[in-house]
Amino acid sequence: MTGAFVRLRRTLLLAAIAFLITVGALFHFYVYPRTTVLPLEQTRVQRLVSPSATYLDTATFRLHRNVPVQNTVAVYGDPQAGDDRTAVWVEFSSLDTRDGERVDYHERRTAFDRRTGLAVECCGEYVDDDPGVRQTGLAFRLPAGAEPRSYTMFDPVLRREAPMRFEREETVEGVPTYRYTYSAGPVKTADLPGPVPGTSVGMPGEERVAVARYTEITRTIWVEPESGLTVRTQERRRDTLRTPDQVERQVAFDADLVTSTVEVRAFADEASRFRRWILLTREWIPLACGLLAAVLAVVFRIATRPRRSAAAQHQQQVPGHDLANAG
Repeated sequence: MTGAFVRLRRTLLLAAIAFLITVGALFHFYVYPRTTVLPLEQTRVQRLVSPSATYLDTATFRLHRNVPVQNTVAVYGDPQAGDDRTAVWVEFSSLDTRDGERVDYHERRTAFDRRTGLAVECCGEYVDDDPGVRQTGLAFRLPAGAEPRSYTMFDPVLRREAPMRFEREETVEGVPTYRYTYSAGPVKTADLPGPVPGTSVGMPGEERVAVARYTEITRTIWVEPESGLTVRTQERRRDTLRTPDQVERQVAFDADLVTSTVEVRAFADEASRFRRWILLTREWIPLACGLLAAVLAVVFRIATRPRRSAAAQHQQQVPGHDLANAG
């Protein structure tokens, strides 16, 4: 083997080792962090359903029971309003009966830090056309790399943040998740426009009375921790009408809502794909590159080991008494 070929082989080995180390570091320190930031573009629709809800028609003040309802929550990104650090999403939430009668509606625009998911003030935020609502805590979801600890989550119905506690690990549709829960309320969420007949709220002795809506929510979410994606949501919501003396007069809405089975499977598949990609960029590719670089380093060490001359090898193979006789 010529000296030029040996030098070429050593150079190629060094270049391959450097390349593998660079690729591994690139995926771990560059590709992975950019994979886990929350996107500027977003289109996500979630449906929470209840087969048996109670709601009050505030136009007729007739109480309906055992009514199937669906809360459709659609989130869209506004990429033009965001940048490298901040994203802006708009959320529309419509609670309707199966027959298409609207029970409740909420809308908000929220800016948040793309790494932490925490709401920030910068870009024309509002909740139900009220720009004065200060949105704090997690805006829409947990960030990638969610931890088994407490967080605060902004609730657009209650217009405030709520402490969300970690409960336990659970598996949903084959995907490992963290289960978090928060409870908040009852909180005053709206004044009804004008006094209502006293008989409609159980006060026959009053011709008309002023009432306000109060809402209490308990929400549980199952989150795939690597991606931060919510796989399943369950919500217990109860709205009541109260008079100024803070006495509860009438139930306005009462239901247990949960993500539909079809969507749970779709969200689980999405989270599973995201999880595999995160593990691939953060661990598997860097590890594979590191192992292959280590193997090539051993090959390089063997290739650069000094070779003994043929005479020296022959001398090592001759017994010592033969060497003496040869002298």
